[in-house]
Amino acid sequence: MKTHTKLAVAFLAAASSIAAQAADAPAPAVTFDGYAVVTGSSVNATPSTSTLDLSAAKFGATGKFGKVTGYASLYYDGTKTDLLDAYATVDAGSGLSITVGKFLSYMGYEAFDVPNMAQISYAQAINTIPAYHTGIKFDYAAATYSTGVAVVDSLFGTGTIYKGDGDLKKPGLEAYYSYKGIKDTTIWFGAADEVETKTAFYDLWVSYALNKTDTLGAEVVKVESADVYWLVAYTKGLTDKWSLTSRVSGDSPASGASNTKYTLSPSYTINDHFIARAEVSYIPSYGATKSSTYFAAQTIFKF
Repeated sequence: MKTHTKLAVAFLAAASSIAAQAADAPAPAVTFDGYAVVTGSSVNATPSTSTLDLSAAKFGATGKFGKVTGYASLYYDGTKTDLLDAYATVDAGSGLSITVGKFLSYMGYEAFDVPNMAQISYAQAINTIPAYHTGIKFDYAAATYSTGVAVVDSLFGTGTIYKGDGDLKKPGLEAYYSYKGIKDTTIWFGAADEVETKTAFYDLWVSYALNKTDTLGAEVVKVESADVYWLVAYTKGLTDKWSLTSRVSGDSPASGASNTKYTLSPSYTINDHFIARAEVSYIPSYGATKSSTYFAAQTIFKF
């Protein structure tokens, strides 16, 4: 049996199992979540740019059907609206869960959803890290560690971060292992492979909670035969409302000049539903690229 046929059979079997358990479950409990983000930014470079607009909005719905949980969301990125999440997860017991549908990649230290970020801009371009794709994944959680493996249509979408290429004949593979057995520390390692291009991807990050408000994190990402990306970030709680994130990040390309980015980002939490954030980032000149400075302010409403 060909590989893609086996994948299709496994995908359908998991979907059938989820559907069977959902059919026997009580009426679902439905909850909603989402956010809206307005960002104003200015880039002091050649040429300079300035923008102020609704930069992101998300609306999601969760339905619980006994041991099955379904989630779907719509996402607006400032120019268009996409179906973002669309998956169902079955609790198989003993720490094991199975998810089928369209979901976010395991990879990456920095969050996809804006309210979960500690600053406004990413350490590198967002498409450095795989984002959304469709497939099946198996996850296991224990007291001190968790692990998972996914078979998806592709690691990176064709010209978009919001979906894969839709072709399971040339799948992408992902796996991760996270260890939390050391007090206040998370050690996370992930590996992935784009089968069609035979391109391996490795991601290692470590997070350490100095106390309830302060966190230190570091990440190294290696794409086979390409760049090494890295970041070091420190978030300091200044008061019960104010925090400040300091970050240094950059890349070491296989060819060409390396670059470094310096970021400072204060955040003010007005309440559980509203956050105000600002950022200044500076990238010195490297190679033929001139230096640039990024200024931004952001308001985040979430529910």
